[in-house]
Amino acid sequence: MFTIRYGKQFTLALMHMSRAVQVQPSCGIAAWSRTQLHTAQLHRQQKQQNQHRWLTTRVADKDSEAKDLKRIYYGTLAPRMRMVKLFSLTTSLAGLAAQPVLMEQGIKIGGTGMAIFLCSVGGFFTFVTPLLLHFVTKKYVTELHYNQATDEYIATTISLILLKIKTKFRASDVTVPEVPGMFTSFLVKNRPLFVDPALFDDPEHYVRIMGYDKPIDFKLNLKLESDPIQKKK
Repeated sequence: MFTIRYGKQFTLALMHMSRAVQVQPSCGIAAWSRTQLHTAQLHRQQKQQNQHRWLTTRVADKDSEAKDLKRIYYGTLAPRMRMVKLFSLTTSLAGLAAQPVLMEQGIKIGGTGMAIFLCSVGGFFTFVTPLLLHFVTKKYVTELHYNQATDEYIATTISLILLKIKTKFRASDVTVPEVPGMFTSFLVKNRPLFVDPALFDDPEHYVRIMGYDKPIDFKLNLKLESDPIQKKK
């Protein structure tokens, strides 16, 4: 009886120990998972705070830059130029959609030769006209802003698909060609731009951009001839 009683107690003790051993790893795993979850939440919150700070800083920089910018030039031909380019792109899309119809009608009228002729004429007005118009108008500056804080100019031009292209430059980056090309007032890093001097709000900016405030270089390249007596010596 004594052996059986103590044997049962020993068995119960072993069962409690095994349960404790099973509970401790489960508690450790739960604690580790809670720690990882808390760390992930802290990392997520920190990332959100950094993104918020970055967005706030970027918005503040844009606001400060917008305050410092001052429009000193506006091209009066900009609205008409946008309308003409929009009309040209619209007609080009219409001509591109009409190519299968032209080919079909050309084959019916005069065979393959007539179809090629009609598609060539339609393709010329579809592709060449917008490119030619863009070649003429891509140099035209629609707006010119001046940033007094950084002493920079921002020239705005229009792309082929009516997107604004902004070019930042300083007065030192401007090169005035000796023989101005067609629709070219000055060059900014080998990029031609065209402006109308009469449209500047402050003519001093035009004078500064064109370099008229600098000393005139006549480029005479005169060489002083030495005295014939000195040459003999």
